[in-house]
Amino acid sequence: MSPIELHVWNRAFGLPSLDPECLAAIAFLSSAIPQDLWVLVESNNVSVSPNGSLPALKDGSQRIGGFDAIVSYLHSKNSGGYDIDRNLTDLQKAQSIAYRSFIRKTCLPIVSLSLYVTSKNWINVTRPLYSTFLQFPIQYEIPHTHHVRAIGLTSHLTSLIRDIAAEESRPIQPVSTAFAGITATADKSKPQEKEKITTRVRLRNLLADFLDPIGEKLAGQNFFFGSASPTTIDCLLVGYLSLLLYPKLPSPWAKEILQQEFSDIVAYTNGFSSNCFPQNITYGTPDENDKLTLINWTKRTIENSPQSWGLTDDVPLNQEGYKAQSTAFWVAVQGVIGLAATIGSVLAYKALTTERKVDVELKEEVAGKEVYSTARGSVGDVGSTGATSNRTEKERLPIFRAEDMLGL
Repeated sequence: MSPIELHVWNRAFGLPSLDPECLAAIAFLSSAIPQDLWVLVESNNVSVSPNGSLPALKDGSQRIGGFDAIVSYLHSKNSGGYDIDRNLTDLQKAQSIAYRSFIRKTCLPIVSLSLYVTSKNWINVTRPLYSTFLQFPIQYEIPHTHHVRAIGLTSHLTSLIRDIAAEESRPIQPVSTAFAGITATADKSKPQEKEKITTRVRLRNLLADFLDPIGEKLAGQNFFFGSASPTTIDCLLVGYLSLLLYPKLPSPWAKEILQQEFSDIVAYTNGFSSNCFPQNITYGTPDENDKLTLINWTKRTIENSPQSWGLTDDVPLNQEGYKAQSTAFWVAVQGVIGLAATIGSVLAYKALTTERKVDVELKEEVAGKEVYSTARGSVGDVGSTGATSNRTEKERLPIFRAEDMLGL
């Protein structure tokens, strides 16, 4: 029997994927299924998934897309043997579903802000990362789509984003005051340091909205519900926390705040991630039809073009949805057009710079006789390289004047 395939976005930051939901799915399979029964596939191809997003599970002819759907599917397999929530009470199972929604609503914007919207991190780390595993022109369309999505997810943080950008543009200055809600320094002659502390406090509060309820629930336990083994909510939580804690970034505000303010959550993440992201994960190779290639990417772009114009099943998208899809579509189109234009320019240049030869006959009078010479040379060149011949009137090639050959 073929092993189960888990298709995810490519590995990055020392983690087996750069996406929090993919990391959560990897953590779940590592916790629920023996390692020899599944493989990890870096397909980077959302077409593998029936819902158009990764992670995606391929089990024989079955294809399941999305973390929640994958969990539900595996819980029903092997007579419930893959159900890592089977020992939870009904109340705990209901709480698990509620906390999944809470994590995505509060932590996904933070991850997006850290990796995709903070300009230093996006320009210097995240954006170049995609170029290492995506081919041209896909390497321009996919990261742009993810960037646009991240901007939409952080649209309510506009003023904080501006403050982060303003702080990044200034020289680095030490901040001696701890993140304790203090918004001013003792030395009021340092307004830049005051503003930096204010920005960090706002970032700390943003993280606290997510981490304080999580910390209260963990209460120093190894797993979320105090169980002896991880549950589904632990897998989702470690997927998101890992992308705040482990990436090495030029603006590591999320990691710094976690380490300084939430050491118990750092310990929880370190303890679980070492087991759910083992170094000996078995990697598989995607089938030809599952690989992300220029051909199937172009096909998908064409098939999705009606949605990119603002319609999904004849239902208008909201303004943000329209902007995101339309922008991504036109970036893809521009990439293909740019590729075609580049190839055309090269061919045109070769055609114009290739030396073209022509045969002409020149009429001369030698010793009272008309003599015709055959000449071969480049267009515009009046030099003769041919031999003298005595051709009849009918055999003679057309006679060119020097003015004609020079284009005058």
